[in-house]
Amino acid sequence: MKTNDKIVFIGLTEMEKYCGMEENLSGGGSYIEEHGFGHELFNFREDNGYCYGYTPPWGKLNLRNISNVINSDALGDYVDDVLVVFTGTRQGRMVVGWYKHARVYAESVNDERQSRYFDTVQKYIGYNIVCSASDATLIDYDDRSFIIPRATQENKVGHGQHNVWYASEAKDQAFKDSVIAYIDSYDKATEQNSERKYHLHDESNRHISTSTQIARSQKARRECIEIHGCFCNLCGFDFEKAYGNLGKNYIEVHHITPIGELSSAEGYEGTDPRKDLIPLCSNCHAMFHRRRIPYTQDEIRSVMNTTYLKVNNT
Repeated sequence: MKTNDKIVFIGLTEMEKYCGMEENLSGGGSYIEEHGFGHELFNFREDNGYCYGYTPPWGKLNLRNISNVINSDALGDYVDDVLVVFTGTRQGRMVVGWYKHARVYAESVNDERQSRYFDTVQKYIGYNIVCSASDATLIDYDDRSFIIPRATQENKVGHGQHNVWYASEAKDQAFKDSVIAYIDSYDKATEQNSERKYHLHDESNRHISTSTQIARSQKARRECIEIHGCFCNLCGFDFEKAYGNLGKNYIEVHHITPIGELSSAEGYEGTDPRKDLIPLCSNCHAMFHRRRIPYTQDEIRSVMNTTYLKVNNT
């Protein structure tokens, strides 16, 4: 991918699959709070080999900020061959996925595409971005770790308050290059492990639905909890002790080696719940992913305030 490729960053409501209605949405603003969904809910649903995406809040983009070459068809003005990087705001703004070689329309169109019919409101949801499903990638929910900086008065490079960032100025080029390098690295790791293997806890299998995804093993997760216990193995936090029945049997599970790296490693035969996974509370899990390459257990332990933890876990 060339470093001067046309690119646009689009902020979405944080979702897991973008393939239909989901609960516990975050980062969608007042519209989500009022309606319980956003029009990006079908952004990674495949339709006859293509994905049709929406730009919140009104499905509008300024094409001149992407390219000087603007074309038109029956659906409106558009720019072709755009890298669209979708971001969410679970822990700061992070990359959730992307469309490569996308056609981007200036405004939302609605051709009553069946894949974008939403039963809840009994209407078709418009779209303004189209790409081949083979060029659409959605990162597994727990592996989203590439942070997009927020533009401030001190730091002029980054995503501001608006849902769309065109990164069209010369000062943005270095960061654009780093994003493109990340995407190329992710895609390369996926391609290297394209052959399907079958193992007890195999997480190397990838399938195309709306994107190339890593299929996580729920059995490996359950066995990890059985082996290590249903409490944070770093700080000792126990959700059931803190929240009673609401927290019973709840814990997050972290891949000690990132799943993309683990499952594409030479000789990978399956995820070992004893050595490859660790139960963590939400706070500790978030700290592991405070940088693109997750911190190690030793690194996190070295900065933990054990006195604070002892007082607040009693």
